Amino acid sequence: MLLACCAGWWAFACTSPKTPHDVNNSEECPIGTVDCGGECVSLMIDDRHCGGCNRPCAMYATCENGRCELNCPPTLTPCGGECVNVYSNPAHCGDCNQPCPEGISCEQGQCIDRPCAQSTIQADAVVLPADIVMVIDNSLSMFDEVASVQASMYDFVHAVVSSGVDVRVILISGDASEDIGVCIPAPVGSGNCPGDENLPLYRHVAHHVASSNALQVLLSTYAEWSSQLRPEARKSILVISDDDSSVTGSDFSTALLQVDPTFAGFKFSGIISPYTVGWGTCLTCDLNGTCTPGGGCDPCCGRDSWINALCVPLPASDGRNYRELIQMTGGMEGNLCSQNFLPIFQDLAAAVVTGSLLSCTYEIPEPPEGEQLDYNRINLEYRPSPGDPAQPIYHVPGGQDACGAEGGWTYDNQDPPAFIHLCPATCHEVTSHLESSIIITYGCTTIVR
Repeated sequence: MLLACCAGWWAFACTSPKTPHDVNNSEECPIGTVDCGGECVSLMIDDRHCGGCNRPCAMYATCENGRCELNCPPTLTPCGGECVNVYSNPAHCGDCNQPCPEGISCEQGQCIDRPCAQSTIQADAVVLPADIVMVIDNSLSMFDEVASVQASMYDFVHAVVSSGVDVRVILISGDASEDIGVCIPAPVGSGNCPGDENLPLYRHVAHHVASSNALQVLLSTYAEWSSQLRPEARKSILVISDDDSSVTGSDFSTALLQVDPTFAGFKFSGIISPYTVGWGTCLTCDLNGTCTPGGGCDPCCGRDSWINALCVPLPASDGRNYRELIQMTGGMEGNLCSQNFLPIFQDLAAAVVTGSLLSCTYEIPEPPEGEQLDYNRINLEYRPSPGDPAQPIYHVPGGQDACGAEGGWTYDNQDPPAFIHLCPATCHEVTSHLESSIIITYGCTTIVR
């Protein structure tokens, strides 16, 4: 019956069934080939259409049974489906999947950083602003000390401002409405008492400070004065008290950095009691008539401020916890018993100015003409003096926390970075030489410590 049918004019229906490889065949392609772009090809052996149309095999590969099989010459190595020269390929240097850093060439199977064309720029240190927080004890025994602070404040602020440092002073203490309140005269203050505040130079947080709670009051009033702070400013704290703090220096430092991390690296100074003096010591001086300046009595004994009749201890107790904080932060200690605070304020002003000018912070300048700013191709060099050879300073990718004793430099936390910061150890080395200079070089891969 089928033969008879084929003999008839229905013969076109009797062609052989197509195999799976011929599903896409046109009427013109022979069995075992397919039409790829108008061309009949074998997907099993065609190097341009291996296993499917438009699936070419890579160089040095041939199509076998519908799969590209590499056949690398002796000088090349199969890596990820291609033949590569592991002696010169920077993506497979020495072996497969061993890339060289960006911009580094592969030579004889090793990543080589050839001397690169570089440009140099002299880096100028940024003069950082200074924020100073002062806390003054308002206890009755501080009568004479408050008067000395008010008399010294102008000279202190003037010394800082005249140096070119942008300073802001925040005072936390009772105002003139209290018996032992503080009022700073013009031009630092407004000239009014109370109401001596003079923004933005001088902020007065009128809050009574008791004998031993200066550090706690500083923390508890933070919301009242924090708007005066600048994130980039060098920060200093000064406490003036004739008693000791009821909290330790380490506990205060931990709490402060939790409240405001921008206080990292702050300096704490204190005009405090150098030791505790007993009443008996001062009474003896009273009896023998030596309770006068230069009279041979203990310098921490003096006449009372109220009736000027008794020889009394000037400090209430040794400022041990304050001293701990001074030593922790590298601040300055002033002797409360001196009763003349102007020299102490002058030394503190000099320290504030030095800390701002020798900030070890450098703004990243625009690269020279023809160079592109690539943060992976910036390096720092240091010269102790103009005639000395340049010494490399290595980059520390982990930031300031990763600096360690070896030093180096880091970028700031901005994205993209705007400043370069020297690590503390390197900053100390650089600032110890008055003629030192920092040079920024562009074009060479960053040297990492």
